[in-house]
Amino acid sequence: MKKILGLAILATFFATPAFAGETFVRNEWTDSHSKTYSDLNLHSTTHSTRNEDYSSWADKVYIDGGINTKGKNGVSFNDFTVHSAASELEGSFHESILSKIEGTIKTITETDTTAHETSAGVR
Repeated sequence: MKKILGLAILATFFATPAFAGETFVRNEWTDSHSKTYSDLNLHSTTHSTRNEDYSSWADKVYIDGGINTKGKNGVSFNDFTVHSAASELEGSFHESILSKIEGTIKTITETDTTAHETSAGVR
């Protein structure tokens, strides 16, 4: 009976709230560990096609000779030559591209965290 009464008194002493002016110390440790594995499998195919048709054309006409503007009839031509030149370019362009990417990216991430917090004060 005396033992039970003694344990009850001790339990009451430890369970009582802090009184004004009482000091306290808090000491807390945290330890955390984690490990993450990931596998990323890549399979990518890209197919692109480009078709172009083009045409370019130029024409030039010029007169080589003299023109007389002082005649009775207004304009008269002396000996002259008419020159004409032309050029043309036609073509096409075709392109086809196939790109493939295949592979695996593997990662391992490990995290270790340790924390310690201590506080003290007066209540």
